[in-house]
Amino acid sequence: MRRILIADQLIDGFNQTPIKNGALIVQDEMIEAVTTQDQIGNDPDSEIIKVPGGTIMPGFIEMHAHMHCSAELEAYDQVTTESNQELLMRSVEAIRTTLISGVTTVRDLGSKNEIAFAVKKAVEERKINGPRLLVTGTPITTTAGHCNFFGTEADTAENVITALRNQVKLGADYIKIMSTGGVFTPRSNVRAAQYATDVLRLAVEDADRLGIRIAAHCHGTEGVVNCAEAGIHNLIHSTWLSADPAENWDYKPEIADMIAEKGLWVDPTIAIATIRTEKGIPFSDEEILESAVLSDMEGRFAILKDMWDRGVKFVAGLDTGMSYVEFGDFAYTPQTMVQGMGISEMEAIICSTLSSAQCLGIDDITGTLEPNKSADVLIVAGDPLKDIKKLHDIDTIISQGQLIKRAGKVLI
Repeated sequence: MRRILIADQLIDGFNQTPIKNGALIVQDEMIEAVTTQDQIGNDPDSEIIKVPGGTIMPGFIEMHAHMHCSAELEAYDQVTTESNQELLMRSVEAIRTTLISGVTTVRDLGSKNEIAFAVKKAVEERKINGPRLLVTGTPITTTAGHCNFFGTEADTAENVITALRNQVKLGADYIKIMSTGGVFTPRSNVRAAQYATDVLRLAVEDADRLGIRIAAHCHGTEGVVNCAEAGIHNLIHSTWLSADPAENWDYKPEIADMIAEKGLWVDPTIAIATIRTEKGIPFSDEEILESAVLSDMEGRFAILKDMWDRGVKFVAGLDTGMSYVEFGDFAYTPQTMVQGMGISEMEAIICSTLSSAQCLGIDDITGTLEPNKSADVLIVAGDPLKDIKKLHDIDTIISQGQLIKRAGKVLI
């Protein structure tokens, strides 16, 4: 099947300037050519998809999902009490919802092995509808540590290495390690490190040997520092929380410089407050008092912008499945990068496409619009370079050559 996509402009994902009057030719599952409308001749055998006023761009890459979590207030109770069959059914619907929002690649960053690998296989075999799916399976954590209820508990360096190798044996695309505690787990200390630098460094060395990368959850500054020193490939959250509960932040610019110099990626997961504000879901006084991020959003964004200015590479993850963070909400991430961090619309789009593909090691397959790459394509109904919120309005979606949405109508 040959399709020609036509719109007012085309963002290829690597150039800072869009192509005016852009056109994209798709042959079956691959991109054949990136061109302009005046170069398109009469081609009666091709399907023409034209969106006046639209923008052709690469499909979104969601870097942080938990497909078997419900996004409801009761997400913790559900994931700890429901059967694998219930979690599996939720996951199937979650990835479909993700796909029809414009996400053509998603990394699930922590779900039960029984769920993650089964869903990935079903997507690859096209038994169910979903985006390209990369999975970590169960995260590696300490005994009683963050997400222990669907993680692999490992307290020593030897146990961590064994857990890592087991995930590789199962077919994991990435490894997830919980470097600090987290708010989703009762009695977990979000400000304290769970693993020392030497343990993380050994994990990185073994992962490098096996040709796989590690993403590490890190809220507290001690955990961020440990991850940076160990060379963890992808730092998740990177919140810089002070060890002192009376203080919000303990930001260390010299560590940010180290992250930049080592070429590590950061996924700041910064859209949750934006989502609740835009959807009219208020924060309780208790939530604000207990959360450094909610009580000082300006401080959080200032730290992230300083990291950006120092050359840290950012990717776009939402933490989908956590309470109030619904599958289909991805566009709030680039929106918050623009409105909160203060980067440009084009920079936020590149974070959400090419940079994320590079972090996953699949930029030779997807993340940009180039000949011989996978046809993972969106047509936005408007100009997101003038209004980043236009990313919420997707007219057309093509995922690995399959037409998912056309003229705003879902086809799967």
